[in-house]
Amino acid sequence: MPRRRPDQVFEHRISLSDFERQRIDEVITTAQANVAVDGLTATLTAVSGIGLAGAALLGSFVFMKWKGPTILTDAFNKLTETTNPILDDIVDLILPSNPAELRREAQRLAKVRGNIASGEANFCDLSSGNYDEAQCSTVQVQKDQYFIELEALRAQVRDATVGSAEVSYMGLVGDALGTFIFSGLGDIDPNYQA
Repeated sequence: MPRRRPDQVFEHRISLSDFERQRIDEVITTAQANVAVDGLTATLTAVSGIGLAGAALLGSFVFMKWKGPTILTDAFNKLTETTNPILDDIVDLILPSNPAELRREAQRLAKVRGNIASGEANFCDLSSGNYDEAQCSTVQVQKDQYFIELEALRAQVRDATVGSAEVSYMGLVGDALGTFIFSGLGDIDPNYQA
């Protein structure tokens, strides 16, 4: 239903004294200050968030520089420790046992070489904090024995590559047999070039 137009209009006025005006000015000033503080708070929150993200990024970077190489190396070592025996068993089924036995011996010598290198770095280096003449002497004896065993392995590989009908029937003769036995073993591989 439509409304009727008003016949009369009343006007109400509120008069404020100086005291009320002063209180309203204080409320307005406080509201303006709150707006400024809210803006500053939002800015500081954003900056602190960026700072925390930067600190987390820096922390993760430092952690990866500190532990990253060993994490990857440890994972690779675990993988090879798991897969190498499986691969060797497969090779034993396909090839005569001689190449796989030589490969296992080469892997053992590679581990020995790593232990000797670690011992030299710890006990034989004057700048290391663990320098010990007696343990360095022990490491040198182990190193001499290692080279004797390595030369014996290389002689066995040479003997196996020369005229072995069992090995040559699979096509592994000469350099191919040596490559199979020493592949991935760096320091003990006679053809390895750093």
